[in-house]
Amino acid sequence: FGNATYEHEHHTSVVSTRHYRAPEVILDLGWDHSCDVWSVGCILIEYYLGSTLFQTHDSKEHLAMMERVLGPIPTNLLQKTKKRRYVHRCKLDWDVHSSSGRYVRKHCKPLKHYMASKDEDHHQLFDLIEKMMEYDPAKRLSLEQALRHPFFSCYYSSSSSSSKRSSSRSSRSSSNKRRLNS
Repeated sequence: FGNATYEHEHHTSVVSTRHYRAPEVILDLGWDHSCDVWSVGCILIEYYLGSTLFQTHDSKEHLAMMERVLGPIPTNLLQKTKKRRYVHRCKLDWDVHSSSGRYVRKHCKPLKHYMASKDEDHHQLFDLIEKMMEYDPAKRLSLEQALRHPFFSCYYSSSSSSSKRSSSRSSRSSSNKRRLNS
């Protein structure tokens, strides 16, 4: 939480831990609470994989990794950036044949390719992560929406019996632990 800040305090242009940094922060487009949703998405995939998804200390390489995992960064975001050195002709200015480009190709793949199982729980988790790691902060899930995602449905059962909910929750929780550790 070293880069944490409060809404009413002075905001620096760079926030959050490097590996969990949202694209709008890297592109210097301004930020709000939605960059925290991105960070939580990065942490969820890290828990799933057992390693950091965006293992880099270079901003342009970080953006290239995002594109490799999530697809192209939307043109409207690239057009708005103050970091012009990252952009050429409305695209990320990235040489895929450079040593950094080879590193990104070798160590990153499309998000769904990281899925270890075709089970529904895995699909739901990856759907949640994908929506939390939406490039456009205005389209990104809020934390409240993320908690209502079907992946977490065991925690908000509409059953009228609280004992039934509790039983379902502990059973599903055990199932979640088993499936994500397998």
